Amino acid sequence: MSLPLDYLWLDVDVDGDARVASLLQNSSSSSIPTRERLWIGVRSDTSGAIVEIDSHGVRAANRIEIGEIAYGAVHDRVARWARDEGWARMHAGLADVGGRRIMIAGPSGMGKTTTMVALAREGTLVLSDEAVLVRHGEAISLPRPFHAKHGGMGIDRLRSESILTVLDYPDPIAVLDPASINRVARLRHEPLPIDLIVLLERGAGPVPVAEPVTVAEAIVALAPDAGPFTPNRADLLRALIALAESAPVVRLKMTTPAATADAILGLT
Repeated sequence: MSLPLDYLWLDVDVDGDARVASLLQNSSSSSIPTRERLWIGVRSDTSGAIVEIDSHGVRAANRIEIGEIAYGAVHDRVARWARDEGWARMHAGLADVGGRRIMIAGPSGMGKTTTMVALAREGTLVLSDEAVLVRHGEAISLPRPFHAKHGGMGIDRLRSESILTVLDYPDPIAVLDPASINRVARLRHEPLPIDLIVLLERGAGPVPVAEPVTVAEAIVALAPDAGPFTPNRADLLRALIALAESAPVVRLKMTTPAATADAILGLT
């Protein structure tokens, strides 16, 4: 039994391996025309597991490495198509709030995923927790499961069907189904104009505090996490300038995920 997946320019067919399917499952479709098809399977021999990417086999040492090989193959190809068509990848989440598209950025570990889950609980359509593609003032989310600390704040209260698997890292990571978190059968990904950019920072006070930032401040804040995905520095700078000029940018000093989500909704 195979599992077909829509990854924007890429159609992925996973050949029935639950270890791979749980890491790539996204329950989504997109408006982007398909440019490439990719087949992924897993077979075993006397030495262990081999991940087959089309006709090329890569040996995996353990269950986590099986998923990492498959995940890397998919997202490397998506990144190539995105670059070819002028999209820049941002390390951010994406949500649609009452017809407005909000990009929520912040370094790893800041609490983007738990904030996005809290937004979904408030009825917001949450499209991404980690990766957003931007071009000419528009944004589209990169389909992928959400990743969060297993049992972390807000994650422990999710329905069991929302957790696709748990990655057995030293600090275990829960892989979450975005469609289930949003309580929809399938998410639809399409490029739309950005209406607001929120930069998350740690806050010291009892409530979240928002303040506007300049274009220059926004570029400085977004560049470190966007840089690894856009090797050409000139292209990266142009993308960041266009992004920061496309919509108002607000710095939000966050507290708990629920309070931060409420503050974001108050900005829209």
